[in-house]
Amino acid sequence: MSLILITGLPGSGKSTVCAELKLRGYEAYDGDEDHLAKWYDRKTGRAAAKEVEECTPEFLQVHSRDISRGTVARLASKAHGKLVFLCGDPENEAELQDLFTKTFALVVNEDVLRHRLATRTNNDWG
Repeated sequence: MSLILITGLPGSGKSTVCAELKLRGYEAYDGDEDHLAKWYDRKTGRAAAKEVEECTPEFLQVHSRDISRGTVARLASKAHGKLVFLCGDPENEAELQDLFTKTFALVVNEDVLRHRLATRTNNDWG
């Protein structure tokens, strides 16, 4: 199994790395862009009925942004004999860790992160 997790804070470059991996011919998935990450109710564990446009503080208190174990297990099963990348930062990352061969965390300094978040045009995360 060669499923690699590329994780990091919003604005650290996960989507950019994912796009570059795809350009280079690797099988790579973006947790958000490829709709693998979903909102889940923290108490019931049920997926939210629909994708949320705006996340209020109240919504974030009762929901988590996770990728289901089944989804990650399916990616891991595809990774026999080849590299497969998952780029994202699911809140349930610790519960999925055993499915990854390696994890790489992207880290940028605070000034770069603030600039990226303030000037990004492709999404509102962060």
